[in-house]
Amino acid sequence: MPKTPKKKIRGVRGMSYSRLVDEIAKKLQKIVRLKAADENGMVKCWTSGESKHWKEMQGGHFISRKHQRTKIMEENIHPQTPSQNLYGMKDSLTVLHYRQVMCEFYGKNYVQWLEAEARKPLDTPRPELEDYYHELVKQAKDLEAKIESSQPREEEF
Repeated sequence: MPKTPKKKIRGVRGMSYSRLVDEIAKKLQKIVRLKAADENGMVKCWTSGESKHWKEMQGGHFISRKHQRTKIMEENIHPQTPSQNLYGMKDSLTVLHYRQVMCEFYGKNYVQWLEAEARKPLDTPRPELEDYYHELVKQAKDLEAKIESSQPREEEF
């Protein structure tokens, strides 16, 4: 009797736990950039102060993405230019500046707590992560629609 091929489970249920965490991190990075955008879609980089359109920015993590627990914490992600996020975070001065900005914004105690959280494993049950993912998808759509609705259309010119 021939084996029937397994049906692939699509969507969130078909993702591994770590892939689901990665997808949540991507959605959060988008949401952080959208929340920081002004009515023209412009966002200011946390580490350089440079302004660019939210689509040209990245969601930079204060604590590296390799730490699963803080990877999906919104307070750990802030808009950064691609050069600051990719190359600047390899420079200790940029990292120290990012930490200083974090301390000014959240407070030193919170930053120390966040750094301690990074050393703990992610223990969120999968159903909670799935719910969180769906909430983030809806939130990202709503925020993007809000910014796009405030943009003037070409026919208006």
